[in-house]
Amino acid sequence: MTLDRILRWVLFCAGIITAIFAGYMFSEGKIDWGAAWLSVSVGFLCFATRVKADKTPSSSSDDDSKELHDMAVLIADTAISSLKNIGRTIPPGTKEIDDLEKKVNDFLDVMPLSQSERENISDEFDRLRNRTRRNEGGRALLRSARL
Repeated sequence: MTLDRILRWVLFCAGIITAIFAGYMFSEGKIDWGAAWLSVSVGFLCFATRVKADKTPSSSSDDDSKELHDMAVLIADTAISSLKNIGRTIPPGTKEIDDLEKKVNDFLDVMPLSQSERENISDEFDRLRNRTRRNEGGRALLRSARL
């Protein structure tokens, strides 16, 4: 254990003890003394939990790109599934699908996705667009049959 960690633990313990003592002072009706002890407690806890700079360069760029990749796939999947009539009362129109596809593609342009994953996402949007066109065609036939 380094000296810094020991000092942090001592300051943390002192902060907790002074916070308990401040609570005791407040319960006894000594508001001014309780406020003073509470401010000392906050000072101890602030110094105990301060953020220190990381001196060793970490190689977390691979982890970051993997997390960004997973987040991009999740967002694209959520966008597609939100249009698949799950919990929707009105099916999406082609304009709505095109607008969402444009937004998702703008987002995915800055994310680390492979070309095959981009094609899979594009294929899902195409399938959704084709299904919507078929549904609209069926509704048009039903309307014309009623006339």
